[in-house]
Amino acid sequence: MIIEALLALSVAAGNDKAFELAGARIGLGYMELRQQRPEMQCEVSCADPTAQVLGRTGNLWVGIGHGAINQLAFRFVPELTDQEAASVSSAYHALYGEPARRNAFDGCEEWDRVGGTIVLCVRNGLSLTYWKDEHWGVTESVIPDAGK
Repeated sequence: MIIEALLALSVAAGNDKAFELAGARIGLGYMELRQQRPEMQCEVSCADPTAQVLGRTGNLWVGIGHGAINQLAFRFVPELTDQEAASVSSAYHALYGEPARRNAFDGCEEWDRVGGTIVLCVRNGLSLTYWKDEHWGVTESVIPDAGK
């Protein structure tokens, strides 16, 4: 199961902007997302509390801007144990190489990519990963009218 997840993520890693979490990636169209994940709950943004990354469950969250995903995050639920966190960190290292050598937020590692940064926070009580770019933290998410 881990090997399959690594393979799926490694395909996404081939394109720096294609960081993928549970089938979602920056730029994926809203309608395509809804077709892939009809169980997602979309109001201001979209969330799926049943998603999986690297064989672990959690909450997939996406922001939508201009009809496509512009923010992407995943929180592992339940919180990862130390052993699970080490396994997830090792998987990211295998996929993306060594993280950037800078002071990231405590408990986090970062991998620079074209257009943004892959962030993994699985130490010091944290259990999340996300794509950080100019849209991260901007709370502008607009769900398109499905009738258009």
